[in-house]
Amino acid sequence: MGLLEDNPLLVLFLVVGLGGALGRVRIRGVGLGPAAALFVGLAFSAVDADLANVPAIVPTLGLGLFIYTVGLASGPSFIAGFRGGGVRIVVASGLLLVAIAGVVVAVIAVLGLDEGARAGLYAGSQTNTPALQASITALGDRIATGEVTDPVVGYSIAYPFGVVAMITAAGWSLRRASRRPVAEGGMSDEAGDSLTTSWTVEVTREDLPALGDLRHWEGERLAFSRVERDGEVDLATNDLRLRPGDLCTVIGSAAAVAHFTAWVGHRSERHLALDRNKLDFRRISVSNRELAGVRVADLDLEGRFGATATRIRRGDVDLVADGDMLLRLGDRLRVVGPADRMGEVSKLFGDSERGLGEVDAMGFALGLAIGLAIGAITVPIPSGGELALGIGGGPLIAGLVLGTVSRTGPITWQIPHAANLALRQLGILMFLGGVGVNSGATFADSVGTGTGAKLAIGALVVTAVTAASAGLLLRWLNPDGVEAAGQLSGFQTQPAVLAFAMERAQGDERVDQGYALLFPLGIIVKLILVQFLI
Repeated sequence: MGLLEDNPLLVLFLVVGLGGALGRVRIRGVGLGPAAALFVGLAFSAVDADLANVPAIVPTLGLGLFIYTVGLASGPSFIAGFRGGGVRIVVASGLLLVAIAGVVVAVIAVLGLDEGARAGLYAGSQTNTPALQASITALGDRIATGEVTDPVVGYSIAYPFGVVAMITAAGWSLRRASRRPVAEGGMSDEAGDSLTTSWTVEVTREDLPALGDLRHWEGERLAFSRVERDGEVDLATNDLRLRPGDLCTVIGSAAAVAHFTAWVGHRSERHLALDRNKLDFRRISVSNRELAGVRVADLDLEGRFGATATRIRRGDVDLVADGDMLLRLGDRLRVVGPADRMGEVSKLFGDSERGLGEVDAMGFALGLAIGLAIGAITVPIPSGGELALGIGGGPLIAGLVLGTVSRTGPITWQIPHAANLALRQLGILMFLGGVGVNSGATFADSVGTGTGAKLAIGALVVTAVTAASAGLLLRWLNPDGVEAAGQLSGFQTQPAVLAFAMERAQGDERVDQGYALLFPLGIIVKLILVQFLI
C-alpha cells in the first residue's frame, strides 16, 4: 500500500475510474452515476486511513469546474423558463426548500445529533454536493478535532435515499402525464429525429399567408424546407404563399405537424427530399466562436445563400429551428439549400470537429475567476457568522449570466456542448472522489454506530417528506406531468433522476426544460440554507 499512500493523485484516479465503472451499473434503468465515485472513495480510505491525503484543492477545483459548466449550459434555458411563466414555480419551490430545512432541524433535534450531522443530512437528502462542500468549509477544524460529526457521514447515508425517493416521485408524475403524440409512419428527412417529424403536405386551402407568417402558427413552432409547384422543387422561402396543388415539406412536433396538415390540406406520400437536382441538405456544426449567441434570423441564410435551417440538434435533442433562437457552440443545424452553396454555408458555421472540442481559454478562465470572486463575498448573518455562496454558488451565478450573454467583444464565454459535458463530468468526479477518499475513515467509524443508525432513520423521514411534498406541489402548479418530472429532478439537483425521467419520457424536451428551470434555484437555495443549519 506504500505506493498508494505516497501518490494521492494515483489513488484519486483509481477511485474515479472504479467509480465510473460502478456508476454505469443500472438496476431497472437507474444507476448511481458520478456519485459512485464518492462511495468508492469512502471504501478506499475506510480500508486504509493513510490513503486519506488527497490535496484539498483537488476536490475544490473539481466542484468549481462542475458548477461553472452547469451554469454556462443552463443560463439561456433558465432565463427562458422565467419568461415562460416559471416565476410562480420557482418561488413556491424555494419556499418548500426552506420548509424542508425546518423538517431537518426538527428531525435532528428529536434524534439528538449535532450540527455536522444536521448539515450532512440536509445535503445528502437533497443530493446536493455544493451544500456538502459549504458545510465542510464552514465547520473546518471542528471536523478534524472530532467536535462535530463529519457532514460526509450524513451525506453518504442520506444520498441513496434521496435518489430513490425522488425517482419514485418522478415516476408518479410521468404516469399521470399527457404523452406527446407519436408521428405516423413514413419517411423523415433524417432518421433518428426523436422530437421533430416532417410530412409532405398537399395544399387544398386558398388565401394562405406567407410561410414566414406560418412559422408560429397557433402557438406552434413550424419550419418549411421545400415546395413543389408545377413539377419543380424549390426552397420554401419566407415570402412564398402556398396555393392549392402545391406540395410542401413541414417540420415540427408530431402533434403540430398533424394539426397544421389537417388545416391546410392533407398528407401526401411524396418525399421531396429525394429530389436533389437543385436542393441538398446537410447537418452542419456550429464551431465558429463569432456565432455564439447570434440569432438564427440574423444569419440571413435565405438572402445570402438561398438556404434555410429547419432543425437544430442541441445535445441529444432535435428542435425546430426558429429565427429567434440563439446559436450555441456545438449546435448542429439541419440546412437545406442549393448543392453548390453548401460549402459556403459550412464555412460560415465552421463545421469543425476539432473546434467542437476546443475551449476559449481566456473566456473560460476569466469567467470562472469571476465566479470564484463572487463566491468569496461574505455577508454577516444574525447568528453571528458569515454567509457566502462559495465555490458552489459563485461560479453558478457567473455561469448563468455569462452563458446567456455568450460573447463580449473578442471574449467567448460559451463553450461547445461536448467540451462542457467533458469538463462537467471530470469536475464532479474529482470532487466526489476526493471528498470520499478524505472522509472514508471517519465514515467507517460512524456508520455502524448509533449515530449512523439515527442518520439512516432521519434520511428516510426527510427524503420521504421531500419527495411527497415536491411531487404534489409541482404537479399542482404544473399540469404537464412530463415537465413536472423534469422540475423534480432540478429541484433535487440530481442527474440520476433526470436520466430516469428522460428515459421514461423517451427523450421528451419538456423534461430538460423543467430541469433547467429549477436546477439553479436548487443549487443556490440549498447552498445558502445549509449554512444556517450549522
